[in-house]
Amino acid sequence: SWGDFLLDAIPGLVFSTAKEDVALRTSIPRKLLMVDIADSTKKLSSILRMLADRLENTGELRSSDMRKDFIMNRLPPCLGCDSDSLTPGGKLPKLDSKIRLQFRDHAVITVEPDQENSDEIRKEMVYVYHSLKNKRETHMMGTEDDDSSSEEGAAQHTPHGLRFPLSYLDALKQIWSGSTVSVKELKLTSAEEKENLALALWTECLIEVF
Repeated sequence: SWGDFLLDAIPGLVFSTAKEDVALRTSIPRKLLMVDIADSTKKLSSILRMLADRLENTGELRSSDMRKDFIMNRLPPCLGCDSDSLTPGGKLPKLDSKIRLQFRDHAVITVEPDQENSDEIRKEMVYVYHSLKNKRETHMMGTEDDDSSSEEGAAQHTPHGLRFPLSYLDALKQIWSGSTVSVKELKLTSAEEKENLALALWTECLIEVF
């Protein structure tokens, strides 16, 4: 629902805005939570209006949990008799190769705090999740209570995907535009990074190589 979408997207909007606007990093009055919180409605209303203005002007809205959940529970693409044997094939991507995204409706890009770093301050990373390896047999089946802690059960409810530094975001957006792009024209600083990105996506069967 729209309510679920707001609960998912607003925290990211607040987080990104707070990094740029000192107003959201200003301390709240002492003992605020010990008195009638309704006294703060005017201030909170002004902040919400500011967030709405920022959203309209920038168009930046990040949703990760709902997108991840959608992909995690989506059926894999229907490939007929070969639906259970989706493996990388064809030419390996090189610097002079041209590539194009495939299965666009089965892959999403999200920006999230680094899930592999438990530090209090975690840098943002880019995650690519896809449904290509989801199992039709377990689609929307959930987990049994007694198996919820098993490794097999956990694997079935962990989204498949890749993790990249935030600097890869523009290059991924190039590929996700849907048009054919040359690997050497990807918006990354080194040839090695460009080839590594293409190879990672090819390994997950997310791109075609020409």
